[in-house]
Amino acid sequence: MKKNVSIFLFFIFPVLLFSQHIKSEAFQKKGLFFKTPLLKPKYPSYNLAATYLLSEKARKGDPFAQHELGIRYILGIGVPVDSLKAAYWIKQAALKRLPAANFNYAVMLSNGIGVKWNPFEAFDNFEISAKSGMKQAQYIVGLTYIDNLVVSRNLNKAYYWLKKAADKDMKEAKDALSELVKNNKIIFNDSLQNNTAFNNSKTKNISSPQETIYDYEPELYNFGNDSLANSTDIRKYLKKIIRIKTTELKKILKINLENYKTLKDTTSIGIINIAANSGNPEALLLKGKFNQFGIGLKKNKIKAASYFLKAYSLGSFKAAEYLLKLSRSKNFYRLLKNEIAKNNANAMYVWSGLVALGMDYKLTEKQAFGLLLKAQKQNHINSIIELGLVYYNGTLRQKDTAKAFNYFEQAAKLGSAEAKVRLAFYKIKQNYNNKLGTEINILKKYANQGSILATAALAFCYDKGYAVKQNKATAVKLYRNAARHGNEAAYNSLRQMYDSLRPDDEKFKIFF
Repeated sequence: MKKNVSIFLFFIFPVLLFSQHIKSEAFQKKGLFFKTPLLKPKYPSYNLAATYLLSEKARKGDPFAQHELGIRYILGIGVPVDSLKAAYWIKQAALKRLPAANFNYAVMLSNGIGVKWNPFEAFDNFEISAKSGMKQAQYIVGLTYIDNLVVSRNLNKAYYWLKKAADKDMKEAKDALSELVKNNKIIFNDSLQNNTAFNNSKTKNISSPQETIYDYEPELYNFGNDSLANSTDIRKYLKKIIRIKTTELKKILKINLENYKTLKDTTSIGIINIAANSGNPEALLLKGKFNQFGIGLKKNKIKAASYFLKAYSLGSFKAAEYLLKLSRSKNFYRLLKNEIAKNNANAMYVWSGLVALGMDYKLTEKQAFGLLLKAQKQNHINSIIELGLVYYNGTLRQKDTAKAFNYFEQAAKLGSAEAKVRLAFYKIKQNYNNKLGTEINILKKYANQGSILATAALAFCYDKGYAVKQNKATAVKLYRNAARHGNEAAYNSLRQMYDSLRPDDEKFKIFF
């Protein structure tokens, strides 16, 4: 039996799944690249000026007037709202190195407002503002040196700029600086001058997408290097999550609050169930832990293993670690055999998955595939989806798209969000030039409910302009979100977007 052959092709794209080392909140505040408000400095001579007078001054080259006029076109003060004209006039002021204009133009470039998305030109403008002393720009430049997408990762430079902003009493910068120092065993330098170690520092290599991409939003608690023999800390975390406010939990799981006004079960477990059913890896991981330790849910090792398996399939490498440890626990396979003898579909799904992942060789791949077929006859959704993927990708069986779609449709009728997302995305890929509002709305719905599969698919649509108007900035935001959850396909797509625009400039080369 070939070790590398898997009956599970878990995602739409080829995926290598990496460790989900969950960062603390300091680097995860609301993303300045996407949500930073434009700065509105008050120029006493212009803030009450008539638009005609302001326009005349702007045409004559006055940078303050140009910037003020651009702001008015954004806000619709005295002129119709016009993002193209706003970007034009703010750019004119930025070319004259008015710091506020450079900052605002960078925000527009980062978001594709009135101009094409261009993170490199945006960085140049943020940097100009940062050098002028603007703390907001210093903070963003510091974070960019961690990101490893615009410029090569350099933790010393990140420290330098974050400290500049922190010294101006910017809380976000203080938090980020504290995390940077705590998480990296590096001696940082405060000055750029005559500092060879600073300018040539080779910072530690990047091991996973979520270490290089920050959406600056809080994530779930890190379970750390837990073991089944010493589970005290994990139990504390799980109990803490059960007690957390549901509004905060919804934010952590990236669930759109508007979708749950009529939700009957508003407990933490209820919210986690919604996210898990939508395909959120962290929520699935939590349900696995709850079942494993009998906290919040009835203790059930087989259910725990099935949640870990599905979480791994959707991007949580940590889930594979938990699955492996659980499968090595005492009497696990005896329990698995007994449950399969009782016709437990979850047990069939788990054992076939363990074989597919190379965690067990007690069964052949043919036997594992047979378990999926038996589970499918019981309408076991996860097994049905895996059978669909087998036929869609031509693994172990001759490729048969029609049969694959039949399986996905069967799972969708049983209420599977994942199957609905896959069907919608496959239809979009086949008919990308057509208006497919229903399919796009399905992706949006489940992306809002925390589905990483839907998030990555929606990002692809915005990136390529499939069934929606192309919007690179929106694609970047969605790819970042999916990559933060461990989806390497999303990370690779994100890197390709940056590389397609990367200038031939030493400043923007990525060295690792």
